[in-house]
Formats: sequence, C-alpha cells, structure tokens
Amino acid sequence: MAFPPEAVRIAGFTLRQVTSSIRTQSPYSFAQTAYDFMGGTWAAELTLAAFDARESAAISAWLASLNGPAGRFELDMAAMEYEGPQGTITADPVVAVAANARAQTLVLQLATAADTITVGDYLTLDGHLHIVTGAEAPTAAFRQTLTLWPRLRAPVAPGDPVALRAPYGTWALAGPETALAVSQARVRTRTVQLVEAL
Repeated sequence: MAFPPEAVRIAGFTLRQVTSSIRTQSPYSFAQTAYDFMGGTWAAELTLAAFDARESAAISAWLASLNGPAGRFELDMAAMEYEGPQGTITADPVVAVAANARAQTLVLQLATAADTITVGDYLTLDGHLHIVTGAEAPTAAFRQTLTLWPRLRAPVAPGDPVALRAPYGTWALAGPETALAVSQARVRTRTVQLVEAL
C-alpha cells in the first residue's frame, strides 16, 4: 500500500460514516425498535483534478494500477482539510491497555502531561481510521481513555503505534469502473467512489 502519486490533487472529498444499525417500525402500532449490529465503516467520494495532460496521464495510470476494487491505498486525512488534533500532541501516542476486536474503548499512553486528545480528533490504528466520540481527561500517568467510532477492527496490544498527528485511512475503489471527464475548457476531473479497505 502506498499513498497516491504526487500528481493526484484532491479537488473535493466527501467522507461518510456507514453503520450497520437499523430502526424498525411496526406498521400497526408504530412502535419502534433499534438494532445495533456493532458494525461501522467509512465510505468516501473523491474528486481528482489534473492541470495538464501529463498529470492526467499519471492519475490514469495510478487508477489503473489499483485494478478496480482489488487494490488498496492510503489517503492522508489532510486531503479533507483536517488540520490535525485539536488538543496538544507533542508525539504520537501508543496503546496503553490491550483491547479486543469490536471494542469501542481504547486507552492510550500520551507522551507528556500537556498532551490531550479531544472529541472529534481522528486517529489511525493498524491502518484503520477512527474518530474520537468520547474522551476522558488524561490521568497523572499520561493515560487517556477514549471512545472510538468505528469499533476496533482487530485486537490491539500495549505499545501498538497510533497515528494521531497525521491520521490516514486505507481505501479501495468501490467499484470496477473509473471515468475521466474533460470539459471544453480542458479541465480534467475524475470522481471516484471509495470504501474503507479492511
């Protein structure tokens, strides 16, 4: 896996959160029941722009190399103008306490007493993107307990690295087709649908 080539310029990025929960309603009493199947994943739409034919060709070659949804690549969250953690982070944290797959809670070891992670921050663990939905205050031992979405994809162990200062997601094309659009003004764009590669 690798990040896209330098020629790939992102003109637009739409990030979607997809859950496996549903709400059903009785057609007779209108009583509702919610079901949480504990699944969550990311989906995205990416609009790529090329300024000239050379860049357009580089983008075409990169997209072709992905072989449709078979290929995987990493995309830096800065692509969607995410400016990094809202709190103070002097160094990327590590996992402090082991957690099982599908866990929502994660305890991280921060580098200094000044470090703190806040709700709305993104982080990457084992190549998977998560958003912080709950954050307790850091302890005197520089540990912070977080609630994440989506749930952990795999078990984590103490010392596992966490990318917080430059989070990224692992993606694949959502389908087997990509298309190039060229306007009369010779503006070359591509819009591709992405799914989180697990």
